[in-house]
Amino acid sequence: MKRLFCLVLAALLSLCACQSAPRSDEKNPGAAAEAPDAPVAANVPELAGYDDFCDALAAKLIDGSKNRNLSPISVYLALAMTAEGAEGETQAAMLRLLGCDTLESLRGVCGAMLETLSVDAEESTLAFADSIWMNGADDTLTFREDYLTCLSDVYRSEARMAEFGTAAAGRQIAEWIALHTNDKIELVPELLQFDPDTVAVLLNTVFLKDAWRSEFPEDATEQGTFYGTGGECTAAYMNRRENGITVAQGDGFLRCSLPLQHIGRMTFVLPDEDTTLSALLGSPERIRALLHDGGEIRANVRIKLPKFQFQDRIDLNETLQSLGIGIAFSGDADFSGMGNFAAHISNVLQESYIGVDEKGVEAAAYTEVVMSKSLALPEELPEIDFFLTRPFLYAIEANDGTVLFLGTVTVPGSVKQAARIA
Repeated sequence: MKRLFCLVLAALLSLCACQSAPRSDEKNPGAAAEAPDAPVAANVPELAGYDDFCDALAAKLIDGSKNRNLSPISVYLALAMTAEGAEGETQAAMLRLLGCDTLESLRGVCGAMLETLSVDAEESTLAFADSIWMNGADDTLTFREDYLTCLSDVYRSEARMAEFGTAAAGRQIAEWIALHTNDKIELVPELLQFDPDTVAVLLNTVFLKDAWRSEFPEDATEQGTFYGTGGECTAAYMNRRENGITVAQGDGFLRCSLPLQHIGRMTFVLPDEDTTLSALLGSPERIRALLHDGGEIRANVRIKLPKFQFQDRIDLNETLQSLGIGIAFSGDADFSGMGNFAAHISNVLQESYIGVDEKGVEAAAYTEVVMSKSLALPEELPEIDFFLTRPFLYAIEANDGTVLFLGTVTVPGSVKQAARIA
């Protein structure tokens, strides 16, 4: 059962990539034929940097061994807000990962995503929300006005205060996440008990809901066997037929896309019978090939798709460090662009939901970036040996510095000297 689930999750990456940098059907010949009255996709600038980020992140996190649901665009936007407060080599490393040369370029990418990808139509929603939660209990912290203004203007981010370490803060953040994911991600406030020394928490949410262009007939849904990596199980299969659509035949796989009402399409990659899903994955290049390569085949296609829904939680710390931003997690991190404090990234995680049925698809995710105080680096001092192995002077002083005793030691140990009066 896990195998096809992971195929569907890989399809969601295609959904994000196709929205951010639309590719023609020549580049994705697995797309189903568009209806004559299909909505026209918004013109989005070429976002090759995001595409590379998406492929690299997916290659690290999706290996075909278990259910996995990833929203790379949510991670990207959360890291972009964090990068806005970075300086020096920390900023350079984060920009390299995000595929941009400058913060101005990054703002253009993220602004375009938020402006052109958002959808608010009947039966169709794609909504993004961003926020920064600042430590309101530490009056030594001062956030830069230009940083907060940038988050508001470019990322449409809310600025909130929170007393980290309290139940109230966890409850407030959990309520914000639930609100902006349409209650698909409901967190126990205890999971959001950030350390009192937390400087800030940056959050991004994505909520997606859309109907199939052509729904699966409910009366055609039937029980069947799913041959998963962990053994056989029973699944509720939706069935329909598409005549005269284009699919893609690649090296070890077949790909087919089903159009949604307004947001785009959902793409499915099926390994050949003699190939495992894990064997097809493993690198950004393989992810890209699965989603975009292959020869066109025009055919009448019978589609059998299992209904499914699940939640996923991914700790991104090690993955992001391995992708080149280890400095942002270290004591050498420079986030002075945020405020008058030394801080580093202490945690990045994502929790998500995915559900697919006869009517369409619903998905939600939130990504959090936790910023913690950094301890001042110890001053590098010379190493000195102070060995009292030869005669020395000593003094005993009062608190105000008054010398109470003063003397020398030339022969340590117990030496009796006769008292002499001058």
